[in-house]
Amino acid sequence: MEGFALVLLYLAIPSLLFSAVQQVLSWRKKTLGSEPKFPGPKQFPIVGRIHDLPRFSLWLKFKEWADEHGPIYQTSALDTTFIIVSDEKIAEELLVKRGHIYSGRPQIRSLINHKDGPAYSALMDRHDTWKTQRKWAHAAMAEAYRHHFYGHVEKEMKRFLGLMLLDPARFLDYTREYCGRVMSRLAWDDATQGRATGESADNTLHCMSVSGPITNTVTPLWYIPAFINPWYQYEIKREAEQRAWWLSSFRLAKERMKRGDLPNDTWAYRYFEQLRREGNESLEQTEEQEVFASCMIGFVNLVGVVTISGPLKFFLMAMALHPKWQKKAQDEIDRVCGDRMPTMEDFANLPTVRACLKETVRWRSGVPLGVPHQAEADDEYRGVKIKKGTIVLACEWTLNRVPTKYPDGDNFRPERWLEPGWPTFQEPLTRYPSFREGHSMHSFGWGRRTCLGQNVVDDETFVFGAATLWAFNSGPKICPLTGQPVPIDTQATNSHVILEPNPFQLSFKPRSEERAKQILEGYEGVLGELRL
Repeated sequence: MEGFALVLLYLAIPSLLFSAVQQVLSWRKKTLGSEPKFPGPKQFPIVGRIHDLPRFSLWLKFKEWADEHGPIYQTSALDTTFIIVSDEKIAEELLVKRGHIYSGRPQIRSLINHKDGPAYSALMDRHDTWKTQRKWAHAAMAEAYRHHFYGHVEKEMKRFLGLMLLDPARFLDYTREYCGRVMSRLAWDDATQGRATGESADNTLHCMSVSGPITNTVTPLWYIPAFINPWYQYEIKREAEQRAWWLSSFRLAKERMKRGDLPNDTWAYRYFEQLRREGNESLEQTEEQEVFASCMIGFVNLVGVVTISGPLKFFLMAMALHPKWQKKAQDEIDRVCGDRMPTMEDFANLPTVRACLKETVRWRSGVPLGVPHQAEADDEYRGVKIKKGTIVLACEWTLNRVPTKYPDGDNFRPERWLEPGWPTFQEPLTRYPSFREGHSMHSFGWGRRTCLGQNVVDDETFVFGAATLWAFNSGPKICPLTGQPVPIDTQATNSHVILEPNPFQLSFKPRSEERAKQILEGYEGVLGELRL
């Protein structure tokens, strides 16, 4: 194995030498002009600052540098320059007001041709493929939200609660599967794909993350010849399988549409109906058109799992570790809902539940690094020239800990959303806090690259949080040998671009025998219509 690694290193040397030459030429230009630049950590020849960057929990290092160098600083890795922002106003000036410049996506080395499409719209550059997919997805999501996702969130929640009652130790698996089932039902009318969708999303995130293949950080390794390049071979196989799966789901949905048994509350139905309105009654398409559409719907399905399951797992963690807030939220639910499971109709009357959810996402962001933007043209900001290709990161972890806006930012404080005097408080509490509007919407990105999923996040997280608190009391798992709580590391995560916490243990108990009976009745009530 050591010999193989040595061979790989030697094969990468030409690319490393090329990077070194580029660096030397760049330094010569800089010394001749001595242009002003943003502050930042000391840079080293060729590698910049890649040599001591952690592949896991990178956001903690960025926060450390922000505390030292200020709200905007720069660093580099090999031949790439990064500008790290930890101030909302600066991020708005660059990523929103100058969105026509800073809305590109950088090349993720271990994803093949993702900037061109059509597989991952959120990772494409801004071109016609991206515009078409984004416009369609925005309209489809808005229509589904207008009907509060057709009741699928509540139905799947009843299934989730029933499974939790029967086997609470698998709460992490059930949480991700719940998210996957909602999205797969909306996409293809096939909730049985929920678990596979979650696994596919996890694999995709691994391949696009700093903590994933080493080729995402030591990029010259990607150019090792394909026949002995394990990272390239793996990605070719993974993406081909994913695309084939999406295409198969698309074609099955099309056959159902032709037979007249595809529900009209699915995104596939919406797409096929649009084809018919445009005159394509037979729904016949080229394979290229089918791949385009299947990727468009498949990616919306995929991204809707990973962006929600992580925050929900952190929410369960937060409630178990903060019993005072668990009790406050449960008292509110009991006062408003009594013996029935909460639904979206209770949204306005449960601000404490919403505050706990909003605070969870601030306290343990699902995207702590933020999603990178790339400069599509040369620019200048505060007297510093920013070259085309520079990557700009608004670091979410640091933004969520700015003391003037988030006092005591390292601690879980839902009251910051509920009590006057806190910088994030907004009225009326029937409307705020939420994931649709108000403070801290930067969690969904910036400007022209803002995530389109605020509405499904708001509905899905609210129903999950309220219903779980209505059904169960939770707490840390007690070790049977020591009688002590099993420790939970709240910062231990998979370190993907979009996070989920590492596995942890909790205890769940129904709040009463009557409540357990109601959970089972709800579970039995949806079994007939849910495909398991």
